[in-house]
Amino acid sequence: MYQCEMCNFKTKYKGSLKSHLLVHSQNFEVEMYECETCNFKTKHKVVLKRHLLVHRYLKKHLLVHKENSEVEMYTCETCNFKTKLKCSLKRHLLVHRENSEVKMYECALCNFRTKHKNESSNTSFENSEVEMYECETCHYKTKRKGDLKQHLLVHRENSEVKMYECAICNLKTKRKGALKKHILVHRETSEENS
Repeated sequence: MYQCEMCNFKTKYKGSLKSHLLVHSQNFEVEMYECETCNFKTKHKVVLKRHLLVHRYLKKHLLVHKENSEVEMYTCETCNFKTKLKCSLKRHLLVHRENSEVKMYECALCNFRTKHKNESSNTSFENSEVEMYECETCHYKTKRKGDLKQHLLVHRENSEVKMYECAICNLKTKRKGALKKHILVHRETSEENS
């Protein structure tokens, strides 16, 4: 185990300790990662990468509010379809291809077929014959086995399951994902204070 000499943080990974030590450093002592679009700064490269996604999605969304004449339009060479988004053109181009030329996605419960992956998974949830996973302790039902597995933790005592503990505060949880989300709170708070 690697342990921080300045607090009670412990980890199995040397890289995690190295990243944690940045919490104790002043901004002028470490390399700061800066956003080129706004004034956001962070000590963690991974946090900057996550932040940059905000700009990417916002930039894409802002195209909706612009006039077609103000942006580069993507045009289908086969028909008169035009779009502001390259991904929309790629999706549209499947319309002009024969089913035999592209991968077809099929619903496992009915004879629905599509060229678009997300549509085939959506239809299986709409299909009335979808197997439901039910909790034997309460009225909880779900279409996803993994969701039921997560739900069942609610009915188990803390002593019966592995508990995930925050190294910074006294939070304990049965869910690893919940701990990961919680740790982000500490990172964002430490960045605001630095």
